[in-house]
Amino acid sequence: MARFAAIGALSLAAIQAAHALVLPEAAVPNQAPLGANDEVTALIKDNAMIGPHHLDDDIEAAESFFNAVSSIRGHIHEDFGQAVADLVGLGNGNGYTADVGSPGHHHHDDDSSFTIYELISKSKFTKKFAKLVDDHPSVVDLLNSTSANYTLFVPVDKAFEDIPDDHKKPSKEFIENALLYHIAKGEYPARKILHSYTLPTAYDEELLGGEPQRLRPSVNLGGVKLNFYSKVIAADIAAKNGIIHAVNHILVPPPFIGRIITLFPDRFSTLLLAYEKTDFVKEIHGINLKGSTVFVPTNEAFNWLGPKANAFLFNTNKGHKYLKAILKYNIVPNATLYTDAFYDERESEQQKEPVEELTSEHYDLPTLLGDAHISVDIARIFGFASIKVNGYSRVVIPNGVAKNGVIHVVNRVPLPPHKGHRHHHSENVGEIDVKDLMNRLADYV
Repeated sequence: MARFAAIGALSLAAIQAAHALVLPEAAVPNQAPLGANDEVTALIKDNAMIGPHHLDDDIEAAESFFNAVSSIRGHIHEDFGQAVADLVGLGNGNGYTADVGSPGHHHHDDDSSFTIYELISKSKFTKKFAKLVDDHPSVVDLLNSTSANYTLFVPVDKAFEDIPDDHKKPSKEFIENALLYHIAKGEYPARKILHSYTLPTAYDEELLGGEPQRLRPSVNLGGVKLNFYSKVIAADIAAKNGIIHAVNHILVPPPFIGRIITLFPDRFSTLLLAYEKTDFVKEIHGINLKGSTVFVPTNEAFNWLGPKANAFLFNTNKGHKYLKAILKYNIVPNATLYTDAFYDERESEQQKEPVEELTSEHYDLPTLLGDAHISVDIARIFGFASIKVNGYSRVVIPNGVAKNGVIHVVNRVPLPPHKGHRHHHSENVGEIDVKDLMNRLADYV
């Protein structure tokens, strides 16, 4: 039981790094391509009603593939760093586009006569997760309910092997929240996941205003991953009340935005230095927020401002005031904007769900910097997305899910427009003169 209950006890590197930023996938060595592996392709059987024995067949067929997947402990930081380097190093303003190549799965047309709960309870490969569910009647009821459809990303028993045996047992509330985080609201077969940027879960996060915490799927020729590290190894297992996908790592609700940024100093050391120079954590500590959107500049983004501007911002007491203004400008309070959903707690709750057709949306959002607004444009078409901030700053890593909001990594530092300029789009900020920088921020310092 201690082993089951230790779902919250994964190593610091494994949990925190895995949830830090959920990335578009770079080619990762030592991982077998999901679509190219014959055994995994054979996981999904198009004929016959799917009962508990079929769930076992699907998972058993994935064993050789599962064993080939690298341990998260050894590779998560390496994979993350490579992905960021590949994306940020482009420097060509192309932004991020999701890979929509199909992993070769097929959805069962026939509904199973068993509920999601019944399937995982009878399977010999999901006994540990099922045991945890049994200790939480509300989760049992949810997975047995036929009043709505759900998608369960169930960790196979081997996913629990990284959990230390001697760790303190987490609270029952933590375990229940973690279980709910494995359940997506609605039915998400593999073909739908290909066109999804985030997925709403059954775990409602208080710090998002009570809205669903979200999962971030990523798709490439290597298959499907959730939150960058948990790989789908068996897909589209039909149930009476939804769909099951088996995954190879436990999903844990993500940490705070601030903690996420500190996990990758090699990519965000300049931003972390800015926080230190301005005592920014103390500045925002008492602010009560229900969700937030944070635009996170990379080290390269700060370099684009030029040596003179950076010397002024980081090496002078006067510059620190302007640096603090920039940091405030990059935070949208009480509004959490994902590529495909918007939690707005400023006036009334509203939520925009994923779309699968050509769309473009414009947002003019308030920031922590007084009355200064930040402009966000999102363009989507069939799984591809591009996000621009103030017309010139490209989001190169979108939808970094966090406990208290979302992170979008940008390739330029967003700045307020010049005085008297109502629109941001004509202002392509690269290297900037110190006087120009001071002029932009004069009203806020």
